[in-house]
Amino acid sequence: MNMTTTKNANKEAAIQRENEVQNHNYSTQLEPEQPRVVRPVADIHETKEGATVLVDLPGVNHKSLDVNVDNDVLTIEGHVDLQTPDDLNPTFMDVRAGKFSRKFTLSAELDSSKIDAHLKDGVLKLVIPRSEKHKPRKVEVKAA
Repeated sequence: MNMTTTKNANKEAAIQRENEVQNHNYSTQLEPEQPRVVRPVADIHETKEGATVLVDLPGVNHKSLDVNVDNDVLTIEGHVDLQTPDDLNPTFMDVRAGKFSRKFTLSAELDSSKIDAHLKDGVLKLVIPRSEKHKPRKVEVKAA
């Protein structure tokens, strides 16, 4: 195969790909909905006072959210149901309805019985204080 033939074959292949893209019907390419469990992203910040866990949960209602602690394992589970408006016909969807779950093993230094949880603007904030015996404290030195 000579250089001219190779260039023509590459050009024809490129034109064919371009035609396929232009004639493509995106609405037929939506994947069938399958149940899947999403693992939401989280940040953990630690201070002398305890730990703060921030979990991104866009579109989640606090009523569809469960936060539990069992044997020092913090579990965050729930369901998100993002409805598509009736007048829209989606051609591509990255965000779908579904279940989510995330688990964290808590340090024995944290007091899981005093977790404070708030969901605001799609972010779940869990403040977990240290138990009193694990908080840093100053030891007074007395003269002998």
